[in-house]
Amino acid sequence: MSIFLLILIILLTLTNMAMGLFLAVELGYGPPTLRDALALLGFHDLVRSVKSGVSGGNTSVRELFRGLVGKIFKKKETVAASTEEQSQTPALNVEEMLKSVSEASVSDLLDDESDEIEMVAPLRELFDDDLATVLMDKGTEAWLMGEKHVETSILKLNVVMMKSGAFAAELDHRLRVARGCADATLANNSMTELRDDCTNYLTAQAEVTEQIQKRIDEFGELSYLAEEIEYANMEQAAQIETTISNIDQMNPEESEATVQKLLKELSKLRIARHRLRDQQEKAFLTVVRYEDRMDTIVPQLFVDEATGLRCRIGLEVTLLDWWKQKRQETRQICFALLDLTKFGEINDEYGIKTGDKVIKYLGRQIENEITSQDLAGVYYGNCFFIVTVNKGLRKTVSDVEKIRQGLERTNFTCDEGNNHFSLEITSAVTEALPKHTDQEVMKLMEKSILQAKKAGRNHTYLLDQSKLTPELEKVDSPNLGMDYITVDLDTIA
Repeated sequence: MSIFLLILIILLTLTNMAMGLFLAVELGYGPPTLRDALALLGFHDLVRSVKSGVSGGNTSVRELFRGLVGKIFKKKETVAASTEEQSQTPALNVEEMLKSVSEASVSDLLDDESDEIEMVAPLRELFDDDLATVLMDKGTEAWLMGEKHVETSILKLNVVMMKSGAFAAELDHRLRVARGCADATLANNSMTELRDDCTNYLTAQAEVTEQIQKRIDEFGELSYLAEEIEYANMEQAAQIETTISNIDQMNPEESEATVQKLLKELSKLRIARHRLRDQQEKAFLTVVRYEDRMDTIVPQLFVDEATGLRCRIGLEVTLLDWWKQKRQETRQICFALLDLTKFGEINDEYGIKTGDKVIKYLGRQIENEITSQDLAGVYYGNCFFIVTVNKGLRKTVSDVEKIRQGLERTNFTCDEGNNHFSLEITSAVTEALPKHTDQEVMKLMEKSILQAKKAGRNHTYLLDQSKLTPELEKVDSPNLGMDYITVDLDTIA
């Protein structure tokens, strides 16, 4: 009898331990790999019952145990399949599966250092056409207009900006191709197209500004953001109105002079558009973070349309998720900001499309340099953001230097080889300490890159926070042997 009681006690103890571990996993206190394993075994219904039971208090331990046992031994329903399908699909041997799980070591079950866990998301999201088109699709557009939050106005204007930017890049390219052989018809048509685009943009911008003014009370403590957005809109509106006025004073008969004037106007509009886009993206994140709704942002907003990498929104959403997982406490996370110098001059001299291709090329180089567990994206305009995991400062600096030295030795050509130029990068690198929040590290990186650009461009700088008084130091990197290459931008799609 005593042996029977002992066996019964052991069985009850093991059952309690198993259920305790299962509940810990589902409540977020267990290793993610085990949670994924349970999901793969098909415990979706049981997971839902656990969550509803915890929130409602109506699910007993006996019911949970019955559900677990029932889920394991439940006879699987089958559907008649063809002989070919049956031959391609191996039969599921439950006994072998349970045996393999029971024989696995505890360390293997609890290990969360696999590539599957470290992989945050694909670097390139699969969307149709460009981001502006995706955002304007039926459904997403309804979300933009139907969602009753202040940032919807910001997003709507961003869509307008992206479409206007795509038009500006195309017109810029057409005008550059026509230099030297432009006629009055081309000049007049280009003037009309640019004037119409500016007028349409002003109309949309006025509607959004009015919406923000009506909702200014909803900003609460963030009312200063509404004022900043309104000021930025006014600044850009003034530039657009100036462009319209300048167009009205142009003479299409002076075709070559008109082409040059239109190119200058497009350059000014590009600068104003990028400045407003960066400011509104920052404001959008501030509002959503303040209202604790970062997990509600639609994935279409995570990606930079030019490079396929993450944009600032995608970067901040991912980093916030990492910090919620407390990765900075268990892993060595390093940050790097890479600022592409002379980029404005390239746009002015060779065109918006050429500048976009440079950004796309550099994005691909960065993507090739990092691993699946790292993170990379476009922080703003011509500034890239890299986050490495468990590489350490030395390896992160080495990776950044490879990118910098490689770009330094790259000769870019465009316009069928008639034009060529080179570019430089200034970088800042540091490590995230466990005490830092994700926002603190990003602010520290912004401050560091500004100091680095003042200290001397085309160098990598390191902020070693292990020192008693951390200061930004220039890295004296050896020659890493990067090859001298020529990149034809005309071939980059």
